[in-house]
Amino acid sequence: MITRSRLLGGATRFGLAGIVAAGIMVFSFGVGVPSSGASGSYSASEASFCKSLVTWAETNAKYAAPAGTGLTAYKTWAKKLLPFYEQLAATAPNAQTKVVLDDVVTVLKDYYSSSSLKKLEAYELANHAKFEADTKSLANSIKGCAKYM
Repeated sequence: MITRSRLLGGATRFGLAGIVAAGIMVFSFGVGVPSSGASGSYSASEASFCKSLVTWAETNAKYAAPAGTGLTAYKTWAKKLLPFYEQLAATAPNAQTKVVLDDVVTVLKDYYSSSSLKKLEAYELANHAKFEADTKSLANSIKGCAKYM
């Protein structure tokens, strides 16, 4: 029998892994394609955001999902990802992406400081719709980085 904690843990890992996978695919498919509309007028923040994504995908993709479904695994995972998402939030290319990344930072801080898996489960249930919308919004920002390849 699969517990709700395992289902939620799997859904969380799947969602975040999907974001990372989308970013990696955008980067890998865009590397050999010349940019058709490259004007060189991208903001420094946008370029920094995209560079952070590429660097992370190349060196830290192994942290895309927690190693397990227990509280310790979530805390370790959140600790590894928190600096990366704080950096992304600081260099967000637009206000909407900044809000989403600030939400991700808040979630990771909650995971890192959570004292029980039941509290984490309740938090995920209460915020599921928002997490799903944030995932779609962040994926769109990641797609925008293809023009840098």
